[in-house]
Amino acid sequence: MKHLIIIIGNELIVNENYMRYIHEEYKKRFLELHELKFINKPDKDLPFLLEKLSLEYTYITIFSINEYYATIAKIIATLNDDVLVLENETLVPSKSIYTKNSFVSEFEQCHINLLNVSINLKLPQILNKPEINYTYFCLLDIDEMSANILLDTLTKSFEIQTSSSALLENLICIRASATQYGKLEGFLKGVFKLFEGKVFLDNNPIKFITKKLLDKNLKISFAESCTGGLCASKLTEISGVSSIFEGSLITYSNRLKNSWLGVSNDTLESVSEYSDRCIYFMLKGVFKTTNCDFALAISGVAGEDDDKNTKAGTIYIGAMYKDGTFLQECIHIQGARNYIREQACLAAYSLMLRLKPEIFFGI
Repeated sequence: MKHLIIIIGNELIVNENYMRYIHEEYKKRFLELHELKFINKPDKDLPFLLEKLSLEYTYITIFSINEYYATIAKIIATLNDDVLVLENETLVPSKSIYTKNSFVSEFEQCHINLLNVSINLKLPQILNKPEINYTYFCLLDIDEMSANILLDTLTKSFEIQTSSSALLENLICIRASATQYGKLEGFLKGVFKLFEGKVFLDNNPIKFITKKLLDKNLKISFAESCTGGLCASKLTEISGVSSIFEGSLITYSNRLKNSWLGVSNDTLESVSEYSDRCIYFMLKGVFKTTNCDFALAISGVAGEDDDKNTKAGTIYIGAMYKDGTFLQECIHIQGARNYIREQACLAAYSLMLRLKPEIFFGI
């Protein structure tokens, strides 16, 4: 199944927050972004382009600003030998399935969903309903090459196509797709047996971890330095987290690491804030300040320049459970500042999976 997003209108394209909103809503239907196409405004070639694309894709979802909506609706109706009518305050082809500001026209092999969107309003309903023949899962504590070698026999047995991506060195995301109904279910049963206690369904580890914390009513808090609250921000993207999250501490300066978290000046001055020792006391400080079950801590150099003899991209992370058990790591990430921060956040969350696997992989 091939699916495509088309964004029409420059005011959508340049608005990063609204584009992120579109992507998030789209993935609720399709699980993933597959292909994207941007068009500043319709031109005389658009009818021919849509006709061509309708032969290549099973689902096309078009997000258009109001200025171009009627033009595109007319093109879609014409391609389908249809006429436009006004229904529910929305101009739609007469043979389409529709709701306010959204309709789907069905061609022989393609479903085209046009949405009339405005950056000041909630997105209309996405009406495309794909038949999903793929899924995602993640494997913990294995490298990408080893993961693919171990999966090879299963993929051949169930006629499954897979592709992989290393989210972290020891966290691999696999996309699995099947051409025959029922094959995917059997394949996944084999995967969970082969990687027992090291596999979970989802391509978003933070979302998976948060849902587990919600299911088990386990609270979490953070002590963040170089990530500046990113861990907490990721958590609050998910609905319902108020029951497991009271707040966290952004201790960017050493003064606040000392006064808020209780990291000694001796540690900060003689050992450095970029150290396992600092992370350990940051974790302990979280438990002194908040009523949590899990604490995460991050400190390091996320910029492009070295600092205090610590190389850029060197990040110290730690996770601690309320029983006092903890894990710490020093990771080295190459890339731009925000990429380093994103990866550090993901790595810190992932430590919890290894710290308490019985919580996240148990029943």
